[in-house]
Amino acid sequence: MSYVMNGTIRGALCDECSEPLAGIEIRLYAAAQSPAELVAAAAERVQVGAATVRDDGSFHAAITHERYQGGELDLDIYCGSVPRPKFNPHAPVQQTLTTTTPAWEGIEDQLEATADFLVPDRDWCQILALFGVWTICGHLTSCKSGAPIPGATVKAFDADWLQDDYLGSANTDSVGHFLISYTAADFRETPFSPILNIELTEGPDVYFTVELGGQPILTEHQGDGRQVGRQNIGNCFCVELCTELVDGDPGQVPHWQQVEVFDIHPAPGNVGAHFTTDGDTTVDHYVFGGQVSLGGNCPLVDQVSGHELEYRFTAGEYGWAGPETPGQLPSVAPVAPLAGLKTQLGSAHIGYVFYIDGNGIQQSEPVNISAADADPNGWIQIANHKTVTVPMYNPVGTTQVVTVRPSNFLRTFTLATINTVAITATHPARLPGVLTKADAGRSLTTGEQEPVRRYTLGFEVRDAHTHGPVMWSDALSAIIFDNTPVQTALDLEELHSNACNPLGGVNTIHLLYTVDHPALRSFTCSIASNSGTFHTPSTPPVGGNNAATPASAYLPGMAFPWFRGGAGGPHNGTNTGGLGIDISTDPHCAYAVNLSWVTRRYGDLGQSTQILYCH
Repeated sequence: MSYVMNGTIRGALCDECSEPLAGIEIRLYAAAQSPAELVAAAAERVQVGAATVRDDGSFHAAITHERYQGGELDLDIYCGSVPRPKFNPHAPVQQTLTTTTPAWEGIEDQLEATADFLVPDRDWCQILALFGVWTICGHLTSCKSGAPIPGATVKAFDADWLQDDYLGSANTDSVGHFLISYTAADFRETPFSPILNIELTEGPDVYFTVELGGQPILTEHQGDGRQVGRQNIGNCFCVELCTELVDGDPGQVPHWQQVEVFDIHPAPGNVGAHFTTDGDTTVDHYVFGGQVSLGGNCPLVDQVSGHELEYRFTAGEYGWAGPETPGQLPSVAPVAPLAGLKTQLGSAHIGYVFYIDGNGIQQSEPVNISAADADPNGWIQIANHKTVTVPMYNPVGTTQVVTVRPSNFLRTFTLATINTVAITATHPARLPGVLTKADAGRSLTTGEQEPVRRYTLGFEVRDAHTHGPVMWSDALSAIIFDNTPVQTALDLEELHSNACNPLGGVNTIHLLYTVDHPALRSFTCSIASNSGTFHTPSTPPVGGNNAATPASAYLPGMAFPWFRGGAGGPHNGTNTGGLGIDISTDPHCAYAVNLSWVTRRYGDLGQSTQILYCH
């Protein structure tokens, strides 16, 4: 009589993670059936079958030994090594896993049984530890929806005192799981090893970075490895990671949610709104310029009709009841979208397409859209329309064109990027070029000052087949776009006609400054030498937020008219123009007059200019 046991065997790393025991040997022993056999078994067990576990964890063990005539079997695992790319040499380990009674079925002299086994984590992790193997088993999901994120590259690091150690990397599978394997040498050795090792008895302090399609979607830092639950981890460690930048479940209802990081709901003027009725943000009163990201969701296909969907954004511009006036907020609402909807789109990373490369490996490639993907009226269709050229890797250098479909697409939270430069460029600059030193100190005329440009933004979705009425729509009633330069000029009255004037014996200098912008946050002016600052902004001008400044139109609370800068008075040819500053007690030295400013445009950094003089 012959018996065949088929089955699978995996090793648990934690409650939610296990791995196939590829390459491990299964050994079967006839279990003792009587007290006499128990005594004999204590001295010598009779092995009746064996099998090597395949890569997928399955095994096929034939039993032909005459000792076995059915009944219970003892199942042992025999580990000459472990199924990892790196491990330390160790004497073979054999351990009894269980005693089982197979349910044999068959005819005549051929009986078969099937069974699945799991080595508990306490046992499997102990065996891995004997071979010097450390493991991180994780799960990557979207923070927004909880959907798994496949095809991402996860890298693990040890936050160390001398250097951060790279532990390893792995790609997430179709359900977002990953497994990173490493040895103690990857985190205990230092450039001074073996004289100086660290963490001789403790585990690493782990943190992670994640990329999808070559783009970072999660970036932790050393401090994350010092948090409770991440310090001194054991040789088997399981972790849940999520990213805010990818939403694996697109949902069913189209919606537009954000401008950059600011929610458009509730509408301006309501409690909790992120936008004011003027069009700036309620937090830090930002306006927007350049390329502006618009976040939300549009399913690729309508769940009711099965038709592909397409979407677009529209912009309309507020006007004035009379002529454009820098001191007034435009209040006449637009009646129609602006022309040029196609050219108003910038480049946006909206998701990833998944495919199988020439090596049979699942890969991902970013899906980006721009004005080239929109029709003349700005409509964008993704499903069964957008194509991406992807690298195949085998043969080297080959590519393939993949069409984006619901089955192979994983979206980010970005719907589009609006190119505000194309929108505001319809208005020529009121003051072409920039101010020069000759302009320093003078206030801009009303005709030279740029007014506030106020717009509406709309989101529309429709059936790509029927082009019927707009199925879903959303709107932001007011938003400020600004791409105008800050007009600045800086000089000293004493240097106006001779920039190399050493100012010998002068007790007072006269500062000429001009700063003007429709959405200025602040500016400061200071005088310093290599020995430090000698005149702080309390003596030279300072403006912005709630600070007073000459010619300031600013009102606390950011109610319009907004702060837009100031001027210290123009050159008058008699060395008395501008703002007088007493330098009589300043040491004889070389000095720099520094003018710094920053706008309220989201993402803008401060800028500065300076002039030098000797005293």
